[in-house]
Amino acid sequence: MRQNILSVHGAALPVAPEPNHLVLVTPPAEDEGPEQALVEAREWLDALHTRMLEGPDDVLHHGMASLHGGLIDRRRQWSPEVWKRFCQELARKHPMRPFLHQCPFTRHAFERPRGYAGDAALIDYLYMDHAADELHAGREIYRYMHGQPSARSVRERRALLARMMDETAERRPDGRILSVACGHLREAEQSRAVAQGRLQELIAFDQDPVSLAEISRLHPGGVVRPVCGSVRALLSGKVTFSELDFVYSAGLYDYLSDSVASRLTAVFFGMLRPGGRLLVANFAVHPPETGYMEAFMDWWLTYRDEDGMRGLLAETPLEQVANVRLFRDSQDNVIYLEVTRR
Repeated sequence: MRQNILSVHGAALPVAPEPNHLVLVTPPAEDEGPEQALVEAREWLDALHTRMLEGPDDVLHHGMASLHGGLIDRRRQWSPEVWKRFCQELARKHPMRPFLHQCPFTRHAFERPRGYAGDAALIDYLYMDHAADELHAGREIYRYMHGQPSARSVRERRALLARMMDETAERRPDGRILSVACGHLREAEQSRAVAQGRLQELIAFDQDPVSLAEISRLHPGGVVRPVCGSVRALLSGKVTFSELDFVYSAGLYDYLSDSVASRLTAVFFGMLRPGGRLLVANFAVHPPETGYMEAFMDWWLTYRDEDGMRGLLAETPLEQVANVRLFRDSQDNVIYLEVTRR
């Protein structure tokens, strides 16, 4: 299902040049040269930072919209090399970065307290609203990020997974589910089947023992079984599962190369029993927050379109496939690949 992206998706917002409003400067074409492009970008950030520094709530909101729009425009127009130079040499060292890092969500991604991007604690900032805990600038920046299309996609993804858990329990009272790179498994908290114990087993598989400890705390002695392990262990066969009715991975594929993702998809498919379903999610090419994520959060994903998602079936035995479905979420940000086994 496709819907229009909000106007912040790479487009300059039509803001009048009045007090408390910000103007998004159109980025230069790349034929002006990378050095000139970076000089212009520094001037743009300087002006934006000055306006946002002491601004009231509405100025901060307009500033974030201008920042997001300007960043995604530059990312699309510049070569990958120029964009990486901007992120590493300019954005990372600019006073705008510590200003934006008053937002706990932005700061957490950049600092990587668990050693990797996109950890479960970071995603919790999108599931929950901690704005009331923050001071003025941090509060408004976080509120802006919490309301963006990608954030809404993450919350929609959680709701979808909870529904599919419940559907699995309806199909099979002895249903077995595997969640790979499960994080804090927040979708299980929204599942009636999990709450009522109407599944035989929900295996929560993750490499992070801190995440698994949180799952154990929230789901003691029930159908949820935490298992610590890595993608490498799954690919090598050192860890394996079988006779599963639903296997899914919500955020893992955003970090995998095509070759690894294809091999892993075949491994997951092989764990299903007849009639079982596999679901993998991936962010689509260049969602509107991509520029901000890379420049100021140091959070880099692997984006795929529909052809890229179809390519994940390259090593899956298609003669054993009953059905393949591709669909997007309501924000047009996340693509889902659903495969049913014969």
